[in-house]
Amino acid sequence: MGTLGLDLERGLFLGIDFGTTNSVVSIYNFKDGEAQTIPIEGSNIFPTAIQFETDPDNENKLLRTFGFQAKEAAVIYPQNTVLSIKRYLGLDDEVTINVDDKEYNFKCQQIAGEILGYLKQKADEYVQEEMNMAGEFSGCVITVPANSTDKQKKMTKEAAVIAGFDEDSVYLRLEPAAAAISYAINERKNKKVLVYDFGGGTFDACILEIKMNENEEPVISILSTYGDNNLGGNDIDKIIVDMIYEEFRKLTNDEIDLFDDDADDGVSKRQKKIALVRLFQAANQAKERLSQAKSTKVVLAPFIQEPKIVNINMEITREVFETHKRTNKLDDSDVVYEKFDGKNIVDMIDITLDCIDKSLESAKLSASDIDEIFLVGGSSSIPLVGEKIKEKFGKEPFKSKISPALSISQGAAYYCNMIMMPTVKGPVVQEKTIHPLGLEIAGKRFLEIVGSGIEIPEDGLTIEAEEPLITNFDNVTSMAIVVYENTMPDEKTNIFVNGNGMKRLAGTSLHGIPQAPKGEEKVKVVFNVGQDNMLTVTAKSMSDDGIITKLSVDELY
Repeated sequence: MGTLGLDLERGLFLGIDFGTTNSVVSIYNFKDGEAQTIPIEGSNIFPTAIQFETDPDNENKLLRTFGFQAKEAAVIYPQNTVLSIKRYLGLDDEVTINVDDKEYNFKCQQIAGEILGYLKQKADEYVQEEMNMAGEFSGCVITVPANSTDKQKKMTKEAAVIAGFDEDSVYLRLEPAAAAISYAINERKNKKVLVYDFGGGTFDACILEIKMNENEEPVISILSTYGDNNLGGNDIDKIIVDMIYEEFRKLTNDEIDLFDDDADDGVSKRQKKIALVRLFQAANQAKERLSQAKSTKVVLAPFIQEPKIVNINMEITREVFETHKRTNKLDDSDVVYEKFDGKNIVDMIDITLDCIDKSLESAKLSASDIDEIFLVGGSSSIPLVGEKIKEKFGKEPFKSKISPALSISQGAAYYCNMIMMPTVKGPVVQEKTIHPLGLEIAGKRFLEIVGSGIEIPEDGLTIEAEEPLITNFDNVTSMAIVVYENTMPDEKTNIFVNGNGMKRLAGTSLHGIPQAPKGEEKVKVVFNVGQDNMLTVTAKSMSDDGIITKLSVDELY
């Protein structure tokens, strides 16, 4: 078996776009000098799905099925199939499945880790058998939404370790930056670019500046980013789910509630779960077909068989899809339903345009300053998205040679190249702080500690507040440490934390400060920002018997 002609002491690295609905993996092919997507089970796009079943040879052991087979199995076995696990990363809730009347509970990162582990296994097999490369993937670059919380990032890293990657070789990078690399490789020009990233579970608007350096390689800087962690293709699917469910309600005289397992309406819990999985899959398929055609048919026959057979056979046009306003709560929480109640797809796209406006404002740019719009994520393929972008910017989105669904993973593969071969020429991403970060101090004022546009070194950026905090009352024994991000900085010197654009990130208290008169006790505060944009804040009492606290901020950028 041949090997790469490289010093690969750190092993091979895999670029992973771990998506809510689908995942994509890519590798940097040194022979061809470009990123290459690895097909998993014959497809470049692999469903982020896992299904469990009892091992027939050992009733105490569970077997796993992944991807397309798991997604299809969800129609028959919804109770032991997990879809869209990425939306649960960052939550403390466990995932409960039921296999042969036995209940099992898993941590979210365990489920995600098993899916990532399968992707790693298949990628290992592919490069060994098809590319004649020795070894396996010991490291990876996993992309995360620009607005990921610290907790989501930590769980993603934990999942990668569970998957079999070396802990010290797991890197997280922002999805828009990875997409920008894919764009910059093909367009080697000085430009300001908007990355419009509309994925299955999240939306990010990110403005980047690309400049060619003396080696004619693109240098990419993030100027601003703004997004919505609770808006994605899954929510657009629910517009069609709502349409189909309305038809179902008419056919059953509104006597059956598929979303209430305890309702006495003659339909078993199992039948409801199967019907709902089929409903959501049919809606997703209809949405994808409507990206290419002006109408599509939805046929679910039979849809349910108890207490009577109900068949659904309906035509959905693109026009009706674009104008239908959602009316049913479906499986959403009260908070999410309130957000989308009465909204149609136009309203959802308008939310993405509002994010773009905030990103432009933060970067101190106007729409006319943007040279190119790069669409990323499966939901960006919806024709109405392109129409709205053209209307706003007066130009067509960039026609990429790479599918919007593959660009993030291939950008991650270029990151892998930078890690494996740091001396080789190629695109450079200047990891910088995006917005000012600081603390709330007396009078609800904002004390800026980390400015915007500061380059983040490979080992992280550490900045200590210029002046220590002081106690403002006698005998104070604790002090609140509340971290804020100024998402819309301006030239004002006196900024208040309740002002426009201020975002509370996290808070804790430093307890055990020695009692002393007002102003005598001082607290040193240090901010550390890693290249994965994870922030840690350390506060320490400066007296001899002082104490220390550390705060991992739960949400950044």
